[in-house]
Amino acid sequence: MDTTGPRTAESLAARFHDVDSSGVPEDFIAYLRKMEESESGRAVREATYRALETAEGKGTDVGCGAGRAVADLVRLGTDAVGVDSSQAMVDAALARFPNCRFVQGSAFELPFEDGELSWYRSERTFLHFGDPAEALSEARRVLRPGGTIALADPDLGSMAVSSRIPETTEAVKRAFCSAVPNPHSGTRSASHLADAGFTDIEIVPIMAALSDHASAFGVVLEPALTAALAQGVVSEEEAARWKDDLSDLSRRNAFTATATFFVTTARRAS
Repeated sequence: MDTTGPRTAESLAARFHDVDSSGVPEDFIAYLRKMEESESGRAVREATYRALETAEGKGTDVGCGAGRAVADLVRLGTDAVGVDSSQAMVDAALARFPNCRFVQGSAFELPFEDGELSWYRSERTFLHFGDPAEALSEARRVLRPGGTIALADPDLGSMAVSSRIPETTEAVKRAFCSAVPNPHSGTRSASHLADAGFTDIEIVPIMAALSDHASAFGVVLEPALTAALAQGVVSEEEAARWKDDLSDLSRRNAFTATATFFVTTARRAS
């Protein structure tokens, strides 16, 4: 069957924290471009922008990837700096948006002074941190008292697919969750923020629904399925039947795939 291939399965599921060493950074960049162009990607981004509307002054988008959110925020009049651990991502962002600022840096050692920032944004990044406490401690360091943090992550366990082969769907979902360091980050961000000393925590759930079969496979189902194949929890034959089932549903306009994102905002205590 046609999949994205083992290198992409391993990389997308488990190596977003180390893009430059993957040997195929273009795969990650292409994936992020697909995600940002999806309706659900836009909805999540816009929810984070609303969360930051009252934040004034300089801020950062941590895990900025190919730069779309930074460019949007700058267009909205926000003083934004993108930070990503991947130099390939930073280079791609600078090529796309040369009038914006992007720097290479780690979420665990940000290139900012204590209390330098008014806001901190991160989307689909804490998903890749097995223990987010260190990153949140660093976020707290660079934020001024009263500064706003906005985290947007899914809970991969919330994924639902309109398949008539539920046992394969569940196996694929479990494999995807096990391949990602922090698969339930969306539902756990609030408690992590509270543990890190943040206050005024608010959670906005966003249902991401994809009725377009090709788009759903491009942004979530193919990486999940190839992770299941790589782990051996789904056979080639089972994967082919599952894909055929979803294709048939799509032809009859009966296909849908959903997952829930959680935009969690908080403030740095004074």
